[in-house]
Amino acid sequence: MKGSRGKAESRAGQGTGGEVRKRIASGARAAVASLLAGGMAAAVVKRFRAWREKVMPRRDPLLPWEGYSLCSRDGTRIAVRRIGGGKQGALIVAHPAVTGQRYAPLVDLAEMLAAHFDVYTFDFRGHGDSSGILGLGLAGPLQDMETVVDHVREKGYAWLGAVGFSLGGMTSLVHAALRPGLDAVASVSAPPALPDIEPYRRWLPAWFLFLRLLGARFSAVPEGGPLPIDVAEGFPPLPLLVVHGEREAFYSRRDLEMMLEKLGDRAEFWEIPEAGHTELAGRELDLVRWLVERSATSQAGSPARNA
Repeated sequence: MKGSRGKAESRAGQGTGGEVRKRIASGARAAVASLLAGGMAAAVVKRFRAWREKVMPRRDPLLPWEGYSLCSRDGTRIAVRRIGGGKQGALIVAHPAVTGQRYAPLVDLAEMLAAHFDVYTFDFRGHGDSSGILGLGLAGPLQDMETVVDHVREKGYAWLGAVGFSLGGMTSLVHAALRPGLDAVASVSAPPALPDIEPYRRWLPAWFLFLRLLGARFSAVPEGGPLPIDVAEGFPPLPLLVVHGEREAFYSRRDLEMMLEKLGDRAEFWEIPEAGHTELAGRELDLVRWLVERSATSQAGSPARNA
């Protein structure tokens, strides 16, 4: 009996040891799989970040700059930067959607402009260090632009202009049409109207998730607000430059021509060969000269329209 019980205990011990070994092996396989999955995930994240940096490079200004926050009428915190200081004139540079004020091509231009102006950049709501979410429409961005324009104007500059790209161009143009404060506007690749998104609404959540990965916070909630084509006919007599790229793909040529027709001779128009959306394609210095000349002459005369 004693021997039989010993053999049984031995077999039980072997069985228990086998279970332990199986568990260890299973845990090891799970750990290896987890490490592999983690490594793959890290590699994917690394590649995505490299791709994002390539298509949307970001940097801080090399020139001295000061950063601070303002508060819009609806309580949204707006992150602002001032590059340079001590100039008689000031210029607001407004970024395209999704990018933000640290978008490298925007910073490049801001640094060029800082030789002539105190330059102010900012993040629209839902971008960069600003709070909030950007909805569908210009109601929110117009509040952001209003906040920055009023703030800069209060500093007593003799002249204040704005150059905006895409979303920034839309808000600059509409703000100048509806409110005082700006002495000149350059609008680059600004869509005259918003596209009809209804056919694509089912895909918006996935699209907004992708934009979030790029660093922008969007919402599919319609916010309304006037658009450039709505205010073009009543645009005031101040210098306005409309810049359009020959390879523009974000809005229709028909909408552009309708807006230009409503603006009439109140706008100067540049079409840049081979330029895509928000691209100046080597015309950066021309844009700087245009702004410097308009600041020197202020509101004297009306801009001529170029073909």
